[in-house]
Amino acid sequence: MAADEAGRAVGYIVGTADTAGFAKRFREEWLPNVEDRYAAVVGVPRTPAEGMIGLLRNPERMIVPELAGYPAHLHIDLLPEYQRAGLGRELMRVLLAALAAKGVGAVHLGMATANTAARAFYDRVGFHEIAVADAGPLTYLGRETEPGLG
Repeated sequence: MAADEAGRAVGYIVGTADTAGFAKRFREEWLPNVEDRYAAVVGVPRTPAEGMIGLLRNPERMIVPELAGYPAHLHIDLLPEYQRAGLGRELMRVLLAALAAKGVGAVHLGMATANTAARAFYDRVGFHEIAVADAGPLTYLGRETEPGLG
């Protein structure tokens, strides 16, 4: 977690060393506890909330064959006013080091292709594009976990 001077959270990074294992545990252990709160969406989602419910109920979507060489995945977010201050780079450094220490050699992420500012950040910290068929509005990026952030 990244915090401001008062200790308030201003950003985070989360990840898993094993995307396939995470999806399996999500399906078997976590989803049964919450799925009755969110009715399945029939057809194409009409609202952002329905889109999120569709993602929630389909953890297997995280298993993308083209990403098999990048078994870990991550999500990172910082409040806009705290971006470009080195916090994202530090969060990334810590997570990559933790993954490398576990013997995980590579990590991936999916990002909205339209988010050019995020893409510039990922390029600066050593990520490269991974070609994925039918990626929709996403771009997939990956990199080795060994330290060194470009």
